[in-house]
Amino acid sequence: MTPASPSLASDSSAPAWVHRALKLFAPAVGVLGMVALVLFYRANPTLTPIRSDGYGYHLYLTALFVQHDLSMRTEAAEWGPDMPYELGLTLDESTGRYLNRFPPGQAILMMPAFLVAHASAPLVGARRDGFSRPYQVAAALNGLLALVIGLTLLRKSLESLYPPQVVLATLAVVTFGTNLFHYGTADAIFSHVYSFALFAALLLLVPTWYREPTVRRSLLLGLVAGFIMLVRNPNAVALLFVPLYGVINSETQRQRLAFFRTHWRSVACVVLAAAGVLSILVAYWHSATGRWLVFSYRGQGFEFDRPLVLSVLFSVRKGLFFWTPVWLFAVVGFVRDRERLQNLLLPVLLFTIVHLYLVSTWWHWPYGSSFGHRAFTEASAFFAPGIAGFLASLKHSSSRRLAGAVLALLVAFEVFLMTRYWQGRIPGDRTTWAQYRDIFTLP
Repeated sequence: MTPASPSLASDSSAPAWVHRALKLFAPAVGVLGMVALVLFYRANPTLTPIRSDGYGYHLYLTALFVQHDLSMRTEAAEWGPDMPYELGLTLDESTGRYLNRFPPGQAILMMPAFLVAHASAPLVGARRDGFSRPYQVAAALNGLLALVIGLTLLRKSLESLYPPQVVLATLAVVTFGTNLFHYGTADAIFSHVYSFALFAALLLLVPTWYREPTVRRSLLLGLVAGFIMLVRNPNAVALLFVPLYGVINSETQRQRLAFFRTHWRSVACVVLAAAGVLSILVAYWHSATGRWLVFSYRGQGFEFDRPLVLSVLFSVRKGLFFWTPVWLFAVVGFVRDRERLQNLLLPVLLFTIVHLYLVSTWWHWPYGSSFGHRAFTEASAFFAPGIAGFLASLKHSSSRRLAGAVLALLVAFEVFLMTRYWQGRIPGDRTTWAQYRDIFTLP
């Protein structure tokens, strides 16, 4: 059994417009995202949606449906000796094939949009090369769709704990007060928005699975867990959420173990479904290298004895709380509303500690060019209940108005920073204090 959490979700005192706004929030973000995409690419005409790491994620689709060569030799030959390392391909001497360091999960999630572009390209006079305009548009819109789906799933999860007013405010803060909207639009080809949607799905599925572990729910949970790892391998740490949800003391720990013994068939369905998804990655590794287990980020790695935690959290270069200060309120919310959020405390805490350690020990802890620290974008789904908890813990109207004003200012400031980043006024990395101060001056 999982301990019940106090809930205000049944509170029906919210005005009708709040309920309507809540249901329309994700679709409205989708419309706003399309407008943002048009404005961004008009302002940056030399950029294409499929770029940077996204090129490597997308490459599986081009190799499979255009080049018909998953060995990636065709792609490498087209680049010739000038093929950049950032492309993600390294030659395996034992097989003569190229290993793509980016896993194939995102490509699978993009496949329907890619196939639509592939079929429609001749109809609009575009080349069927995987990179002409229909493919670029499809890639951008598919990332935006992942954002919309993720927000919808997050809404459903939060509604089980909080009243509509709190959920609506939380979604607005998480979407526009962080770098999430940016990674659902301008940089939607990166894996982070897809991971966000999968994290939100996990947040929604796990509580319902513990209440009723049917075969269907077990298989769905396993698929989500598998894709979380298949989209981005380090995301495996998010799966701590599955066994630790609802564990708050020794008694609930014993109950959890008893649940696993009683429902071992359901647990087996989860594991088998996840293993089935991961078999795609293992099969690809074996095809490319002849080995079943591979560390695909050759030449890169972790420096486990040098965790740069303070830089990751607070530096002007890429600090999480420096560039996204609203997450400080999430920390406060998990503490102040810990009774309602008790089922989430242990998994979110351990996820954050382990994830922070991995990020801070990665050889390039800023994670390259990005708006804010992109390694935490997907975790927005896990941190969102903390924002809701903070808002719900405010008992007096004066404190609610003050907190609302502060959060509104922080959201507006984040949108301002995003706009400056889109304008090129904020560098993708190595931001200095002088550069930061410069963004407040007129062009």
